[in-house]
Amino acid sequence: MKHLIISKINELSTLFIGFLFCGLLLTMRIKITGSFHYLFLVWNLFLAFIPYGITFMVRSQKKWTYKSWMLLPIFSFWLVFLPNTPYLITDLQHLQHASQKMVWYDTLLLFSFAAYGLFIMTLTIQDMQIILSKKIANKWSLLVLISIFVLCGFGIYLGRFLRWNSWDIIQNPLALIEDIIMRIRHPFTYAKTWIVTFGYAAITGLFYHVIRFSNLVKE
Repeated sequence: MKHLIISKINELSTLFIGFLFCGLLLTMRIKITGSFHYLFLVWNLFLAFIPYGITFMVRSQKKWTYKSWMLLPIFSFWLVFLPNTPYLITDLQHLQHASQKMVWYDTLLLFSFAAYGLFIMTLTIQDMQIILSKKIANKWSLLVLISIFVLCGFGIYLGRFLRWNSWDIIQNPLALIEDIIMRIRHPFTYAKTWIVTFGYAAITGLFYHVIRFSNLVKE
């Protein structure tokens, strides 16, 4: 654990600074307007940190990565919560309710949370790639990565448009599965589903590769 923290000191420092910045923006908005309307961003940010926490914990326990019977359920749990990281992008829709006086500030606030969520996404996917590299051949790594982004896009659709959340896999799995199967069986009837899914998959995938290739994060 100690070695991992030391190796990630720059990453953790950036995350901390970003968290403080987002928190300051939200606090200032509450102070200026007296409204707690955007307090839901704190919850969304908490959910976004869950997949990062999962990969951080797995990397700190290296023996877990060698046990497939442990890694598979961990990966599945991580994948369920991963869409919460880019989901913050969709909170930009709340700008339509912003007052003329505060729209510039709300844009800054929501954009900052969205960018921070995408940064968390980049870090946790990178960590998961490192974890899976011990189990998956290099020739399959790109396919797995693309699949992750597509599933993220689908998760965003389920959350934003159908209002499902990660916990519903346990609380109401049958209804959730029914909604998913309907959209897979009738793709043209539910064309919006796949436009949103692949649109967000492309956006998140592009952001991930821009950050990776710009060397802003390192393995």
